[in-house]
Amino acid sequence: MLNKKFLWKIYFVFVLFTVIPLIILAYYSSSLFNDTIISTDLDILKQRSNLIKEKLETSEIDTAEYVKFSVRYDNLSGSRITLITPNGKVIADSREDASQMDNHADRPEVIEALKGGTGISQRYSFTLKEDFLYAAVPVYEKTGQIKLILRTGYPLTKVYQEEAGANRGLLVTVLFFTVIILVLGYLILKNITKPVSEISLAAEKFSKGDFESKIYPPADEDLKRLAESLNSMAKQLDEKLDIIGEQDKLQQVVLKSMKEGLLAVDYEEKIILLNETAASILSISDTNTVGKTLQEVVRVSEIQRFFKKLLSEGDPQETEIILQHDKDKFLQLTGTLLYDMDNKALGGLVVFNDISNIKHLDTLKKDLVANVSHELRTPVTTIKGFIETLKEGAIDDRENAERFLDIISKHINRLNLLIDDLLILSKLEEKPDEIKIENENIYRILSSVAEDFEFKAGEKKINIRIKCDENLKAKINKHLIEQAIGNLVDNAIKYSDKKTTIEIGASLTENDLFIYVNDEGYGITEDHMPRLFERFYRVDKGRSREEGGTGLGLAIVKHIINNMNGSIEVESKPGKGSRFTVKIPQKTD
Repeated sequence: MLNKKFLWKIYFVFVLFTVIPLIILAYYSSSLFNDTIISTDLDILKQRSNLIKEKLETSEIDTAEYVKFSVRYDNLSGSRITLITPNGKVIADSREDASQMDNHADRPEVIEALKGGTGISQRYSFTLKEDFLYAAVPVYEKTGQIKLILRTGYPLTKVYQEEAGANRGLLVTVLFFTVIILVLGYLILKNITKPVSEISLAAEKFSKGDFESKIYPPADEDLKRLAESLNSMAKQLDEKLDIIGEQDKLQQVVLKSMKEGLLAVDYEEKIILLNETAASILSISDTNTVGKTLQEVVRVSEIQRFFKKLLSEGDPQETEIILQHDKDKFLQLTGTLLYDMDNKALGGLVVFNDISNIKHLDTLKKDLVANVSHELRTPVTTIKGFIETLKEGAIDDRENAERFLDIISKHINRLNLLIDDLLILSKLEEKPDEIKIENENIYRILSSVAEDFEFKAGEKKINIRIKCDENLKAKINKHLIEQAIGNLVDNAIKYSDKKTTIEIGASLTENDLFIYVNDEGYGITEDHMPRLFERFYRVDKGRSREEGGTGLGLAIVKHIINNMNGSIEVESKPGKGSRFTVKIPQKTD
């Protein structure tokens, strides 16, 4: 398409500069030819007039013979012969009855002849009803006076016919050469413009990013250099665009893989960059944010104020904010100005760090320190008090001394239990990379747990019942499962009345192992459920301490199950007991 357009544009100019001059030349030639014919005919007419004039002046011709004379010389010369008296009366005409003709004194050629010259006129003859070319000369007597006016005429119809014939020949010639020139011009221009069009088409492809096309060098040296330059340019552009593309992909990968959120705006607070992490942190669902204002996209006033301060002051900024949702989100904002390669400030860049987990861990650490301090303070204070009492003399009272020592021993055991549970919990939180899993007999493990707590359950006359297939086997870590189920059974004994039943059961499906501990104890109200597995959280603090609990049992169970990629669920009704169900997945990759 481009090739044809370019060719026709050039061809149009070529036609203008060739055909139009040819038309002008043909018109000029035709006019010149016509003028030449008339001029030639006029010269001939003058010569004939002068010859006839000479005959009239040298011969004695009777007036009655004038008509015969005019007809005779009309036949000889082919020209109309008219004889006119000086007063304008026509006395003889070779082609018309003289008596019927008007007075010719007003005819321009006659007027000029009466002045002694040769009168020339080209006009319409009202007598013969056609155009004529006239030449009139005076005929003198021997005395020198004008005797007659001799007028010869030649019909222009023949001249026009000659002109028409000549013009037709000229037109055919012009048309013939015009067609030849146009055809040859088209072929020559097509051959000349072909390499230019090919270069133009290739350049258009280059502009659209298609650099695989190549321009084959034409024969013309100038065009050849142009083609080689364009090929070289396309190759360099292709390489540079590949580099830019790879850099852009790398940048996108880096931005996408960053845990930190990035948000950049210009000085009009229009967004120029927003990575996926920032969109996730700020809960932005709009995927087409570039070019939109900060206020349109981010509806957090603290962030808007932070950007305004950063852009107005120009100094690095840092702050922390809280996004209040269903669960509060703590964000650390670090901002700096964004510069281009020429060190010109383009806008502001802010890095978002979600520090919610860090804040949560800080809270847990504080709670842990407070809880551990509280749990240690009571037994330590009690032990210190009784030791001071014994030092003050109570040691001599054997009965009281033994009772005091039993109390001290009880609190020391409680401290030992607390320290042991804290060490276990700390070890579980390390999340070992690999937990040893083996195919174990579940019934034996449950029986072993029941035996371990048989004495403690017997003190409250609680019956521990096992409901499990004796041949049931599953993939588990025996030590961790014994500890987790043991903690659940221990809790069940502590929070159950005397003469009740605790049931331990297990079942296996295609994908999971289920182990449950069901008791008939006091139960747990709904408001305690969300925090049931937190460290040092107790449903009944008084009863827990009375039973010697550390408040870490269920937290340990939760960590054990998590380390085996399992889960734990609780069903409970106050006054009717609780059911803890552990699910351990059996399919391994």
